[in-house]
Amino acid sequence: MDRILPKTVAESHAETTRMARRLFTAPNPRRMVLPLLAFSLMEAFLLGYPGLDLVRIGVGTLAIALPAYAAALLTKPAAVALGGRMYFRRSFLLSFVGLILLGAFQVFAVALFSILAVLGNAAYDPSITLKVSLLGYGAVLWTREVILSATSHSQHLRSLPAASIHPVLGLVGLAAWAPLGLVPFLVGLVVLTVFLLSAVAYTEIAKRPLLRSFGADGFKLLRSTLDVYGEMEDEGVAELEEFFGSISVAARVRVAGLALRAANGVKALFLAPTVHPGPMGVVSGSDLPSKIAAGLGDVTPNVLVAHGPTTHDENPATTAEVRKLPEAVRRLLASAAFGPQAGLACRSGYGRATALAQAFGDTVLILASFAPNPTDDIDSATGHAAVQEARLAGAADAIFVDAHNCLEPGIGLTLFGSEGSHEIIEAAKAATEAALRAPRDRLRVGYARRSGICTPDQGIGARGIEALVIEVGGQRTAYVLFDGNNMVPGMRDAVRSRIASLVQESEALTTDNHAVNLTMDGFNAVGAVLDHGAILDHAEAAVREALANLEPVEVAAFTGEIPDFHIFGPQTASRLTTSINATMAVLRPALYVTLSGAVAIAALALVLF
Repeated sequence: MDRILPKTVAESHAETTRMARRLFTAPNPRRMVLPLLAFSLMEAFLLGYPGLDLVRIGVGTLAIALPAYAAALLTKPAAVALGGRMYFRRSFLLSFVGLILLGAFQVFAVALFSILAVLGNAAYDPSITLKVSLLGYGAVLWTREVILSATSHSQHLRSLPAASIHPVLGLVGLAAWAPLGLVPFLVGLVVLTVFLLSAVAYTEIAKRPLLRSFGADGFKLLRSTLDVYGEMEDEGVAELEEFFGSISVAARVRVAGLALRAANGVKALFLAPTVHPGPMGVVSGSDLPSKIAAGLGDVTPNVLVAHGPTTHDENPATTAEVRKLPEAVRRLLASAAFGPQAGLACRSGYGRATALAQAFGDTVLILASFAPNPTDDIDSATGHAAVQEARLAGAADAIFVDAHNCLEPGIGLTLFGSEGSHEIIEAAKAATEAALRAPRDRLRVGYARRSGICTPDQGIGARGIEALVIEVGGQRTAYVLFDGNNMVPGMRDAVRSRIASLVQESEALTTDNHAVNLTMDGFNAVGAVLDHGAILDHAEAAVREALANLEPVEVAAFTGEIPDFHIFGPQTASRLTTSINATMAVLRPALYVTLSGAVAIAALALVLF
């Protein structure tokens, strides 16, 4: 018997990320006007089938179209008036979806009962299509209530008025087209009630996983997430940060970096905080490089924010927490001791891992990478162990950077205790020992930045590509930092090859900025969308510009901790992934059960009455 292998944590996370592919942008309302009319005309013909009375078809078209147009126009004000969120693009599309459902029920009924009439040698009963249309409007109510609960307001009493506009007006339109009488009209209301109760049951089932795990309304979080993805609403950002703040835990996070001071002030800062730049867009720690750079703008505009050893569990809970980072850097700079010398950069490898290390005073900067082997985040415990090994090797302290420069979907984290973690630690140790033995000399530094290269959905965020070139004793080392979420395999090596004639040593790394993740794909590493040739051209240009402004500097290395810094917390990312995947797992069977049950009960009511 074939055995189904369970998904790894990384595969589950990738599956959750790929859900973004199901998202799309609703079309402009003007594009929906004619399709609404066309479907209304078709469904009016089906209502009068098999007759072909043009007047009746015209009246039927109005009876179906007017409720649809009214719903498209009134859904937004009705939803907003009750505290929901709605846009005309969505409301027009929702009306069109309603007509598709109504037409599907009618087509099925006409086809089925036409076949039965032919087989039974009997006349087709036109009233059947009218009764089935009541079921169709019931399905319209079901769909609208589920969608509006998820995208407008999760409380049913506040989403129901907007959801009921189309089906109730549609029922009135049917009554005007073919007088139903009181009893049939009341039966129609019973049908709508049955579908409403089914929709409520479905949404409550969908809410349970997140409610049980985090005590949060999953539909409210979905609405906020859609606002961030589709509309970039500040309110959606605030709601998500409120949730993350409610589940956060206090931690001590490490901030480490280099300050490079020229004759006229600080030329550049190179930082590696142990907080993760996620989860998405500008929510919480996302766009971390730009947020930190803005907070240090009066010190220097040239702030490189590399990726420290950290995972999604160390996402800052809110944007307010992020502001603690530049404050900590200022405090550490105030007591930092500057010196004019640094050591040569040294590279070492162990297993699949490589590390580039360079000594600045008695502190060593370590950049670790698995490239060309794909991997995701290196966790903080591995980074801490590498720093400890550097201290044991003779360094007073170390600045550990996860180069984060090679990724494929579904590749997991590097967790402490794993083989990969051991390789990173050993490579960092060897590189540190080499860096401490390396000759030292006065240093010159150049910095350049290439921004506005592309839009974030093409893989590179607001900070663009930054190049920091450090010249010591005739050796030039280029640190090329991309403001993106990792790199496709081979991209890092291509960058290093491109600039090999300009510098003696180099590393290409990314910030892991999740601001680029608001795409309809879910995987947006550097090189996944943007042309590789353009990326290499900009990277080379940045290095050339940095080389052109090399000047003597003094350097200060600093490290410190921020107490009471609120992060997502241990295992929170995995719990969120599990809850979201559990929600998706129950949606399909719950859909079959609730919707088919509603159709069966409502059809029975129509038959009996």
